[in-house]
Amino acid sequence: MRGDRHAVPRIFFASRRALRVVPALTIAVLALAFAARALSQTLRELSGLSLEELSKVEITSVSKRTEALSQAPAAVYVITADDIRRSGATTLPEALRLAPNLEVARVDSQTYNISSRGMNSVNASNKLLVLIDGRSIYTPFFSSVFWDQQTVMLADIDRIEVISGPGGTLWGANAMNGVINIITKSSADTQSGLIDAKGGDFERRAGGRYGGKLGDIGTYRAYALGYGEGHTDLQDGRSAMDDWRGQQAGFRSDIAALLSRFTIQGDLYENLVDTPGGRRSGGNLLGRWNRELTNASSLQVQAYGDEQERTTVAQNGGSSSERVRTFDVEAQHVFTQGIHQVVWGVGHRTWVDRFVNTANAFVLVPESETLSVTNVFGQDTIGLRDDLKLTLGSKFEYSSFSGWAVMPNIRAGWQSDPKDFLWGAISRAVRSPSRLERDLTAPGIVDQSPDFRSEKLVAYETGWRSQLSSSASLSLSLFYNDYTDLRTTKPNPVTVLPVTFGNGWEGHTYGLDAWGSVTPYSWWRIDGGYELLRKRFHLKPGELDIAGPQTVLGHDPSHQVFLRSYMDLPGNAELYIGLRQIGSLSDVGVPSYFEADVRLGVHVTRSIELSFAGFNLLHARHAEAIGPPIQEIPRSVYAGVRWSF
Repeated sequence: MRGDRHAVPRIFFASRRALRVVPALTIAVLALAFAARALSQTLRELSGLSLEELSKVEITSVSKRTEALSQAPAAVYVITADDIRRSGATTLPEALRLAPNLEVARVDSQTYNISSRGMNSVNASNKLLVLIDGRSIYTPFFSSVFWDQQTVMLADIDRIEVISGPGGTLWGANAMNGVINIITKSSADTQSGLIDAKGGDFERRAGGRYGGKLGDIGTYRAYALGYGEGHTDLQDGRSAMDDWRGQQAGFRSDIAALLSRFTIQGDLYENLVDTPGGRRSGGNLLGRWNRELTNASSLQVQAYGDEQERTTVAQNGGSSSERVRTFDVEAQHVFTQGIHQVVWGVGHRTWVDRFVNTANAFVLVPESETLSVTNVFGQDTIGLRDDLKLTLGSKFEYSSFSGWAVMPNIRAGWQSDPKDFLWGAISRAVRSPSRLERDLTAPGIVDQSPDFRSEKLVAYETGWRSQLSSSASLSLSLFYNDYTDLRTTKPNPVTVLPVTFGNGWEGHTYGLDAWGSVTPYSWWRIDGGYELLRKRFHLKPGELDIAGPQTVLGHDPSHQVFLRSYMDLPGNAELYIGLRQIGSLSDVGVPSYFEADVRLGVHVTRSIELSFAGFNLLHARHAEAIGPPIQEIPRSVYAGVRWSF
């Protein structure tokens, strides 16, 4: 059942040297930049936004309304469409590596662990809410994301907003450690045609998109993708035999009529895995209606349906299959009254799931279940002064599976001067029990755990965001997260087995997120990032956990360092160099690693771009996460062409 996060036995088994290389490679980047500048008298302007313009970027994820990034009272990083294109990323998880406030670890060819502020592993990365155009993509089976089933045509992404810290007040019970909001472009911005193809020793990917007009009232686009991923390696150098392939198609239409704006979009996909045999398939359909009531008031209603299905054939001839159907509707009202900016709304979500397993003894009882969540939320941003705002809000959520959850939030933001913004926040968030944690059973091994409760967090954050100059910016945030009722695997007090799940872990994490950007010349931008994380946890008195802390606390590097260079070169060319140094997972024997990614793009004409990219270039292969077994990610290269018509 490799590649499948429901391989439930995993529940139970769950550098200074590199840092010295960073200055040397930095000097090499500098030397290359100055050499490139000497080769040309005139260079194209950086196609991305200037730092001054970036400070005015508008986001929606922090307050569920439009606000300037520079004045958002949260640790939020924005990955732009130009960042994604220049980096050469080919998949959504690889694009997320551009956010310095995320931990991205590739387990194998199909599986990623992605988290914010710690707790990153196959079993622990369940505290991050991920949305694609407002559609939540986590599964109630284990409260995490099947990343191999989340494919987006990267050329259609407008931006990705990554929030570190709780977002439960507005987004709900799974937004415990952070929120990733992937926002695609309006179909009005993707008119005409695009063909994008890449091929190499690991990546094989091609996609096409065409956009047009619907008379005078709207626009549309349709796309199709085909893709494949190569195999990773075992530590002895043998192939892990985990390569896979897939296909996906979808559409989006945006219409302005009847004083309103309408959006409808959908996707269908199928992925095939050879070893072990398996199929991942599904689709979604989303509709959204927006109406500006007055200049300071708007109403939005959104509804979507989503289906995810996974089937895996085990080596013993058995199989497992799981299917989740999601139906969601939400209404939101935004208005301004005097010094108050208010957003409030109501929502309801229903999951219908089914899990069948004949590969081993682990099953869910009942086999099929219908879960529902109903919520009401409200948040008020109060302008105490022109330079000082206070935000108060809470979400009240009722789950048919776990009962009530209350998630309050208080934030303050102070524009101390035109260049400096200070903020602080105290938030409460929860993670609701998953089906696996309540309903998993295997005769003589594990019993159902109906008493398992929601995991809880109270987070304390403060930050500083500064436009140091017209060509340099900096963001710094400190956090202290206090966790209670985290999952334990409790032995039977007499016979050890069968075990059940309890809420016996508690403790805290603390750390630092920092990133900055500098543009020494109009044709060169350098981004840097650093993350520091420390964890302190203990069992409550009288509690035991035979699975060990890693199954719930994750495997996290103590630090991450990022350095990225974006340059325009002579001859309509552009060069990206990305460096990252990730600390070791010392508790499970995964060493620290230092890697480099490089992409060279050449605009042959206004409509044709050729590219050449290499990833993980410094080593033949390296490990990023624990298995079992540990699988290593190989060095890879590809050549690509993008044609706009």
